Amino acid sequence: MKKDFFDANTAVVLSLGFWVPLFNIGLCGVSSFFAVKALGKIEKQSSRFGGRNRAIAALVINVSTILLTLVGVAVWAYRKIQCP
Repeated sequence: MKKDFFDANTAVVLSLGFWVPLFNIGLCGVSSFFAVKALGKIEKQSSRFGGRNRAIAALVINVSTILLTLVGVAVWAYRKIQCP
């Protein structure tokens, strides 16, 4: 029986949209949903579903993208407030 990698692959593909400035937070949110969904399916039926490493990689990319985006926005806002 062939394992199903759909959710894990979808999470990875969507997480690669981190470079699109206006859509990176949205894409990371949707990608995180698919990654968590894939990990849940793998946990329940590991013989049927696969892609644990792909789902974890997508989550790492998503978390780092969200953190870096928030830090960048905070730095930008701080500089806007400080400079008249």
